[in-house]
Amino acid sequence: MSEELALYTLTSSLEIAHHLRRIINAGQMVTVFSNHGKSFILTRLLAVDTRQNLLIFDIGSDGNMNRLLLTSERNVLVCAPEGVKTQFSVGRVKETTYEGAPAFVTNLPSSLIKLQRREYFRIRTPIASPVMCNVHDYDEGNGVTLPIYDISLGGVSLVTPEDLPGFDVTQIYSDVALDLKQAGTVPVVIEVRNILRIPQRNNTVQVRVGCEFKDLSMRGQTIIQKYIAQLERERRAMERD
Repeated sequence: MSEELALYTLTSSLEIAHHLRRIINAGQMVTVFSNHGKSFILTRLLAVDTRQNLLIFDIGSDGNMNRLLLTSERNVLVCAPEGVKTQFSVGRVKETTYEGAPAFVTNLPSSLIKLQRREYFRIRTPIASPVMCNVHDYDEGNGVTLPIYDISLGGVSLVTPEDLPGFDVTQIYSDVALDLKQAGTVPVVIEVRNILRIPQRNNTVQVRVGCEFKDLSMRGQTIIQKYIAQLERERRAMERD
């Protein structure tokens, strides 16, 4: 582990349990990557049992992915409460029940990475299959559709024409929809937080407008996390090839 990453790693069992309980209380969606990243499920943590050193979480919606998880020796859990990335690994997962419903159980992690910077969780969207942001209340309701450069649970970076007005820092748009293709459409409220102007080789300038989500709904978090997980899965598959 790098020295920089070590600064964000919790190793105290009490601190780890406390952070996991905060995730439970927030109802935060969690992605579980299994089988060397080849499969994943979306779930929620249900309970932390420090006496028995156990972590209980919900089963996924895909039965095949659930079965693959049970065969995996090492599994990585990732989420981003309030846009701050949390990641930890656990060993084998077993079936159990929690409050009368099927669930999974595993040992609590011995360490947990809690990154304080939102940029760690940003992921580039594919150039070949761009996803779009529809700002319906732009220009008194005339609207504008812009490509999404990257996305995180904290916000998006949009690519705009060089001289497009109306995207100054602190500008808020309340009627916005992210079209994430198969993952779904997410209604959001965005606030412009920064603007980057990047010179291109053809003497043009690419403008990227960084926007923060305001009060992102739980459903919106789930759809965005599902989309990010799919992009991560595709990226890992390309790296293996």
